[in-house]
Amino acid sequence: MKINVNKEKKRTEVWLTRAEANDAGVKADLAPIYRRYKEMKYMVAVFVSGTYDLMEQTAMLLKCNLK
Repeated sequence: MKINVNKEKKRTEVWLTRAEANDAGVKADLAPIYRRYKEMKYMVAVFVSGTYDLMEQTAMLLKCNLK
């Protein structure tokens, strides 16, 4: 788990691997993070690593946007 806090934008980003996203212990660890930053009026965004090949998906997106 990696946590990035942007004080200027009042935003907290939590980055999880696929394994962490499926781990009940990690999910339980998120509750105090939500609570802490909610009290500070921060938005909390949780990002989970995908299951697809990033390079392939990016190439497809670029091709689609060129049409």
